[in-house]
Amino acid sequence: MLGWFTQVKYNKGDDHCRTFPTLDQRHSCDDTCINMKHWYTIYTKSRQEMTAAENLRRQSFEVYLPNIKRGHRLRGQWQEKIEPLFPRYLFIRLNLGEENIAPIRSTHGVTKLVSFSGQPATVPDMFIDALTQASDPDSGLLHSEKDLFEAGATVTIMDGPLHGLEAIFKVHDGEQRSIILLELLGKAQLIKIDSSHLAPSERD
Repeated sequence: MLGWFTQVKYNKGDDHCRTFPTLDQRHSCDDTCINMKHWYTIYTKSRQEMTAAENLRRQSFEVYLPNIKRGHRLRGQWQEKIEPLFPRYLFIRLNLGEENIAPIRSTHGVTKLVSFSGQPATVPDMFIDALTQASDPDSGLLHSEKDLFEAGATVTIMDGPLHGLEAIFKVHDGEQRSIILLELLGKAQLIKIDSSHLAPSERD
């Protein structure tokens, strides 16, 4: 379902990679899309995704900030917390031919509009559609990782020492970890892995 993923580093000093929808130069906006509405990506200041989204909406921009409820262990207790699905990123729908985007950069909480070679990079509509369809219709929150994969689905490991390997999703164990079936050295082995390190395979 959510197959447009790649690894990105937030900045030059950040050695930790996260999964994020693929943005490449083939999807940068040119004269053919300048007068059409497309989704683009905003890179925000650290932990200011909601602030940036709220301030952009106040300026009448159409903004989408996908949030997810995740569990965290705090002082020995398991607590749920609402947080952005993609830390430091949100999406904005623009018509570059008609809208003045100059105020975006100066909006509190915003760092920049993601661009390649000076051209804002578009996000496929299907990616945004997939996110909204995976969201709860009442709360707007995306379902937790345990609901993103079905047993038997092919997944790709996006982080850690097994990065890039494909495996078969078996079950979610209830504590932000998943059990997957991975073939190593010619043998199929069941291993536990952080659910946030998994993404649907491009082949599914």
